Parts: sequence; structure tokens; C-alpha cells
Amino acid sequence: MLQGDQLVWWYGPIRQNTRPRSIPLAKVHFRQLFNDKPGPRTSAIVPLSSLPHYRKGTIWRSGKCISDTNLASTTRVFDVDFGKTGWSVTSRAELIKQGNAHIFSHHEYPLQYQHDLTRLLRFKLDDGKSLLIPCTEYFIRAYARNMEVCRALATLRWSDVKSVLFDDTRRDAHRWLVKPSAKMRGYDAVFLAHLLYDDYADEQIRRVNAQFISRDPSAQIFMEATPWFTGKGQLECRGRWLNDGNTFLCLNLSRSSQPDGEEIEWQTKKFDSSEGKEGGRLVLPRPVRTAEADEFLNENSHTVPDSHSEIIVVKPPPFGVIGSKRSIKKTKDVIRTDRGRLGPHPSEAGSHSSGDGSGAGKNVGKLEHAPEAELETQGFLYDIWNAFRSIMEDNPDRVTKVNWYTPPKFQNQGPPRAIRLQPTVDWEPDDKSAPSWVYLDKKTGECRGLMVLRIEVDGQNYFCFEIQPIKPEKPEYRGVLMKSHVTSMAEFEDFVQKVCSQIRYEVGRFKRMESFFPSDTKIFKHHQKDAKVFYRSRLINVFKDIGVVLQ
Repeated sequence: MLQGDQLVWWYGPIRQNTRPRSIPLAKVHFRQLFNDKPGPRTSAIVPLSSLPHYRKGTIWRSGKCISDTNLASTTRVFDVDFGKTGWSVTSRAELIKQGNAHIFSHHEYPLQYQHDLTRLLRFKLDDGKSLLIPCTEYFIRAYARNMEVCRALATLRWSDVKSVLFDDTRRDAHRWLVKPSAKMRGYDAVFLAHLLYDDYADEQIRRVNAQFISRDPSAQIFMEATPWFTGKGQLECRGRWLNDGNTFLCLNLSRSSQPDGEEIEWQTKKFDSSEGKEGGRLVLPRPVRTAEADEFLNENSHTVPDSHSEIIVVKPPPFGVIGSKRSIKKTKDVIRTDRGRLGPHPSEAGSHSSGDGSGAGKNVGKLEHAPEAELETQGFLYDIWNAFRSIMEDNPDRVTKVNWYTPPKFQNQGPPRAIRLQPTVDWEPDDKSAPSWVYLDKKTGECRGLMVLRIEVDGQNYFCFEIQPIKPEKPEYRGVLMKSHVTSMAEFEDFVQKVCSQIRYEVGRFKRMESFFPSDTKIFKHHQKDAKVFYRSRLINVFKDIGVVLQ
């Protein structure tokens, strides 16, 4: 394990893992920090499936991510052309060879090798500038969010890839019907549908697979991952301006447009034994739980999980959608079965691995890297977050922090996430519709989120609470801005839990909870009069109402 505080700086090559082959490995380059400044170069080899956790600009200590930094700027959105004329693939070595070293010069962002071979997507911007995105970054963010898909592309022959991703690899003649395998997740419906029905997507994704399969197992792979769909769209990045403001180097890719197209039908299997006979198939239970923070660091890259083992779901940062989302209809293929017999539970795992399950008795559990359910960041909640960030930029000497909170910690890197509210139990109010308020979609069981923000002004913490609306662009309920009254993190966590619980019984009406908050709390409506940064003026006025004057 690396010693001291390590700043994630760059991704190196990927290589196959000869033992076992189902877990490809990636190199992560760090800079060790001394007096908060990047110092000597270090590196570590990690399983490819865990690479999304190592965001460039984050600081790691003793195997744990402890902080983000300003290595990458706040988020910026770029208009791009995903078609072949809108981008090219290059590297620092190629730019130097072509006499274009200034586009991504070593002295502005030094890498371990001046002639670095990392493949870069270079998007043409309308103003003649360039957007550079490392291909590995694009692969682990903008391809599939479920790293099981990326792992399959990096380890299996093309003839086997689709059979692992789909239950049925045939195209439906009349609709975009996708029958995913049990390992696939609904948030990858658009990617998987295009892989199955779009010849262009098939071609681009097949090229990624060929880079891994056609190489010697010991070869270092500087992969190329290019856009898998065409058309105009947008990308949201955090990074740095280089080349006198003519090159933007994307260090963290956080959101992308989706391709337009037909409605996608996502059909999963549902086994119904309600009318079946006894004595059906033996069902081996596989407990599934979400990992605690940083638990993924115990990932084993030298052995595969047992075929019957517990599943630990690890949540990397979410990858969001800019603009309109593709229409997806979820259906079930109900399969009538006899009543099965429940087999033994697997033993508790001593270590975990993301490889393909095989054998038994190793005491190795299965890891799945699946992102958090994303917040509707292009809507109202993101506007509130963006407004507070804008206020901080205009008051740099006074507003020193704007963070969002989901257990167990505060974070300052957008897009923000919300705390998902839970359905009420054994509540029977006079208004029979009240228990349903907590749901954004009752049919799918998707619940609302509560966004919790911390704003530090003149060394004093303030908290803002906002409820996720059903229509993303339109606020439904009042917000809360309050001066902190807690003295410890434990006290704050307890307070937030109580807010999350009580707001369900008040069906989103903070006004009914006035006695719950400190006396100088402001519960406010959302008036929107700003042309550029939505809700900025309203939040400035709300601060003024509680005695804080900002620009």
C-alpha cells in the first residue's frame, strides 16, 4: 500500500490479468503530497472494475479516499459533435511528433513520460478550441455505467460478449426490444439497445473489444474508446484550461447527452411459482448488500469469487444525462414455475473479487460496481446547487464551502446526489393518498430525494434542504435555509435522519415543521427571475432575511 497522501493524477495502460483472466488490471498514477503540493510520482495497479472510484484530483490515504481538490475545475458543459467529423484520436506523443505540443504541453500538465502514449479523444469546439478527454476516462464513464459490461468487453471474445450481456441476442423486427441477462442493469438500457440494434454502435464497441482480444496477454494497452453514437450533443466535464485557454483537458467526465431514437423496451424475467407444484428447482440464495464506504478497496485481483457467494454492490460516482432522456418502457416476461426448494446460504466472505464466479471453498465473495441512483441534475435541484456555487465564486473571501451531503460524508464535487426517502410503514392517515407522496413513480417504486447542502459563510455553517420534484424543472415545495445549531457530525446526522423521516408525514410541507427547526430558520418559496443563474437572486435574498448580506 502506498504511504502518505496520494493525489490521483492520471490513468496509465490496461493489461490482461493472466491469473485470473476475467479481472483486467489498470495502472493509476499518483503524485504524493508534501505540504499540500504534488511531489514525487507513484503508481498502483488496480482492477479495471474499480477504476471509476479513482477520480483524478481526489486524495487517497491508507487506501481510502479522504478528499477532493481543485485540480479539476467546477463543471463545464461543452457542445460537441459525436459524429466522426467532430472528433479525432491522438496522444501527447503524436501531438509532439506533429509539431502541436502546445495543445497539451508537458509543462502545463506534466505526466510521467513527456511522450505519453495515452490515447485522447480530441473534440472540435465551435470557437476553434479543443476538448481533450482521455479514452480510458471516456470508456469507464460514457460507455456502460455497470462495470460488468466494461469487464466483458475487455476479457471476452466478441462472439461471447453479447451472449453474456443479453438473454436473447436476436433483433426484434418491429421494436427495440432488449432482453438483458441477469447481470445487466436498467440504467444501461440505452447503451445495450444500441449495441444490439445500431450497426454504428456495434462497430465502435467491437473495436474496443478487439484491442484487448487481439493483443498478447502481457501487452500494455493504451486503449481507444470513441463515441458509440452520432449527432450533436453535450458533455459535462471537470478539468483545466491549457494552451492559453484554447485546450480544455477533461479530468472527470460527469454527464453526457443520450442518442435520439426509438422507444426501448427493457424486458426482464419474473419467475412466478404461485400456482406451481412443490418440488421445483433448487434455489441457492445469494445475499446482496451495499458496501460501506471504501469497502471496495478490499477487492482481490488474484482470484475469482466462488460460484455461490454473497454479492456486494459498490457505488462509484454517478454518471448523469444532459438534456432529454430516451423513452424506456420496462416490461416483465412472466415465467410460470414449480415451487423451488431453498438451498443453503453462502458462508460470509473473507475477501471479494469482481471476476467471474467459479468453484467453491475459497471464501471469496462477488463484487459488483454499480453507480448510485442518479439525481435529476439537469433540473431544479441542480439549479439550486449551481446557484450556491455561483454565489461562492462571487464572494470568495466569505463563502468558503458549498457541499452536498449523503451519508456518511459531505462532498463538493457535482453533480450532487440526494438522500432517498423511504416509504412509510403502518401509516394510515385520513388522506389515503398521503403515503404515496414519497414516490416519484409508484409503479417502479422510485422514491423522492432530499438534497442537503452545507454553505459556509464567514466561518459559520448554514444548511439548505430541498425536495426533489416529480417534474425535474419545476419546484413543488418550499425550501429551508437555516443556521447550523449542531456541534458534532453525529448530531448533524441524527438531525438529517429526523428531517428525512418527518417530511414524509408532512407530505413535503416544511411549513408544517417550523417548530422542528431553529427559530431563525427561513422557509421560503422559489421565485425565479434570473436570466443566467437560476434562483441566484432568490437565494441571496433568503440569506439577507436571516441576516447575511452577500453579493
